[in-house]
Amino acid sequence: MTRIGLICPTHREEDLHEYTAATLRSFFETTANGIAIVVDDASPGWDPIHESHLKTLARYAGQECFVFRYKEWGGLTRSWNQGLRLARDLGCDYVICGNNDILFPPLWYQGLLHALGQGYSLVGPLSNAPGTGKAQEVWRYYKDYEVSDSLSDLSKVQTYLIKNHMGEVVEQRINGFFQMARTETWWLGKYDDDNVYKPCNNFTSEGYKNATPLMTLNEDELQGRWAKLGFKSASVPSSFIFHYRAVTRGKRHLKGKWHRKNGIE
Repeated sequence: MTRIGLICPTHREEDLHEYTAATLRSFFETTANGIAIVVDDASPGWDPIHESHLKTLARYAGQECFVFRYKEWGGLTRSWNQGLRLARDLGCDYVICGNNDILFPPLWYQGLLHALGQGYSLVGPLSNAPGTGKAQEVWRYYKDYEVSDSLSDLSKVQTYLIKNHMGEVVEQRINGFFQMARTETWWLGKYDDDNVYKPCNNFTSEGYKNATPLMTLNEDELQGRWAKLGFKSASVPSSFIFHYRAVTRGKRHLKGKWHRKNGIE
């Protein structure tokens, strides 16, 4: 049976209590034979109960969750690279380098797997919070979309997209909150013997100094490098995920067509 691995990087205690738990719960409920890999980047206030809670969610769903924790902060790129190493060792067929503040509706993976079977190397879904990837805006394909994180609403959107857009792709660079590829592809396009993502991006593609080299431009560098290798990236209109987006963005969650929900149970 096909095994899909989800890498969830975390960095704050709130991430573990609320958003990561919600992400994993929805992933396990909608993904047969899924495996979650949580890579914690030295979250303040860490307690073993966090790891126990996440693994309990997996056991309840009859699936698996692995937690790896760094004791000193090292940035998002390091977490994704470690997650990819673990996913390869655990025998995942496909791996998602994602954020820990997303929700999965039923059948979210059908369009993505179809695109990966049609010659695309790196794929991403539509979302309510696509960032700079305008072709990933769910409003372009589902005109009546209203921001909601309820399971019934997510399922309604996903069902519509499969019915009306299955098989469609938009060849373009995709946003880094959710990038999915075959495990073997991640490693065919590796940066060096130990890493897929470049460990540190000191400069932008235009040559300007990057103020956050351990945290940003990782997906841009990866996709630029992969394009030179002939790997194609695409957004997939028949797949949808909900993205809170604001877990580490402070009050910026008050702006835009997306929102951050507090107090997830």
